Amino acid sequence: MQRGAALCLRLWLFLGLLDSPASGYSMTPPTLNITEETHIIDSSDSLSISCRGQHPLEWAWPGAQDAPVGEKDSEDTGIVRDCEGTDTRPYCKVLLLQEAHANDTGSYRCYYKYIKARIEGTTAASTYVFVRDPEQPFINKPDTLLVNRKDSMWVPCRVSIPGLNITLRSQSSVLRPDGQEVVWDDRRGMRVPTPLLRDALYLQCETSWGGQAFLSNPFLVHITGNELYDIQLFPKKSLELLVGEKLVLNCTVWAEFNSGVTFDWDYPGKQKSPSSVSSGSRVPSWRPQQETSW
Repeated sequence: MQRGAALCLRLWLFLGLLDSPASGYSMTPPTLNITEETHIIDSSDSLSISCRGQHPLEWAWPGAQDAPVGEKDSEDTGIVRDCEGTDTRPYCKVLLLQEAHANDTGSYRCYYKYIKARIEGTTAASTYVFVRDPEQPFINKPDTLLVNRKDSMWVPCRVSIPGLNITLRSQSSVLRPDGQEVVWDDRRGMRVPTPLLRDALYLQCETSWGGQAFLSNPFLVHITGNELYDIQLFPKKSLELLVGEKLVLNCTVWAEFNSGVTFDWDYPGKQKSPSSVSSGSRVPSWRPQQETSW
C-alpha cells in the first residue's frame, strides 16, 4: 500500500512539472554549444548547433515548418537528430543544416518540449544566426505594414548581413537612422516615429554592398485604428446539445474604424488532427464565424 502511494505521489509530481509553466522557474536551463548571442556564417556553409538539457528538448528555427519528418537529410530546411548527453544534461538534440542560405537567417531556439513557458535562460536557450549572402542582403518578403497611432513602430527590413548602412525610402522621402528617433537594429529592422509614415504609400529599405545598390521587398502602408471597445461571444449563456447537433457561436468585436482585428479561436479538440482520430470515429466540422463592428 505504501509503495503504491509513493508511486502515485511521484507520478503526481511529474505531471505537475509538465502542467506548470516552468515549475517555479528554478530548473537548470538548456545549453548550446554556440555560446555567442549572435553567430555569423556565409551562404552555402553548413550549420550544426547542439543543445543539452535535463528534460526532453525541441528546436525552433526559421525553416522549421518546412523541415522533413524523421531523419532524412535536407540541404534546405535542416534536420534535428538525437545526440549524446552528459551526466547533468542527459538529453541532447542537434540541429543540422547541410547548406545554409540567406533565408535561414534568424533565431535558433532550443527549449524544453513538455514545459509550456519558454523563458530564455530558464527553459530555453537561443542564438541568432546571420547567413551572409552578398547577393541577397535583404530577406523580408513583400508585406502590408499596418500603421496606427503608436508613438513608433518597426519596419521589418530584416537583413542577412549585419552592420550595413540602411536607409528607408517612401515615394516622397528618405529616412536615415539617427540613433534617437530613427533607430536601426540588424535583427528587427528600422524603428520610425509613426507620424513620419502616415503619408507614405509604400516603404523600402536600401543599402549598398560591394558597390552595388540593393532594395528590400516593399511594404504597402495601411493606416489603421487601434482602439478595441468591446468583445462579446454569443450566445452568452451556457448551452446543452445532443450528440450530432450543430453548435454555432458568434464572436463580435466593437473597434475603432479601420482597425485590424485577428480572431483566434480556442476550443476542445483544436489540436486534434484527422490522422490522430481512431478508425470509425467522427471528426467534427469546425467553421469559425466572427464579426467586426466599427
